Amino acid sequence: MKAALLVLLPAAALATEHEAAAYGPVLSACYEAAGDARARQACMGEMATLCMETEDGGQTTLGMTSCLSAEAGVWDGFLNAEYQATRAWAEAADTDEAVYFPEFAVRVEKLTGAQRAWIAFRDAECALDYAEWGSGSMRNIAYADCLLQMTAERTIEMRRMRETFE
Repeated sequence: MKAALLVLLPAAALATEHEAAAYGPVLSACYEAAGDARARQACMGEMATLCMETEDGGQTTLGMTSCLSAEAGVWDGFLNAEYQATRAWAEAADTDEAVYFPEFAVRVEKLTGAQRAWIAFRDAECALDYAEWGSGSMRNIAYADCLLQMTAERTIEMRRMRETFE
């Protein structure tokens, strides 16, 4: 299965870069303007939908896959930023907590473990979505959409985790 994905990625990567550059600012503006988790969730799929409606071939299997993958990539960038911000918050909280309760100063350790486990889960879950379609062309769309949805949800959760304590 991974070999099949790798065959598609080099050709789709150039298209995905185009879509990310062309439509990424729409998603970035939505995400930055969103004041809470519900508003951030409303941003999910906005970029891919615009891309599919605008691009020549956007309604084809390759076009949809490319647009979904491009949005997933933008969300991945948001996730990396949210993870770094949450990790910085966890480090500061652990430093404060360690003074009196060092046994509870484990936020960074637990965050790192949870993120690694989540990545493995996301990859396995999206591989399952891909496999469910067998040899059908929908497998690529399902995989790309799964990456988009799960990455966006994790991004929003990562930010919520930090905002709960700020």
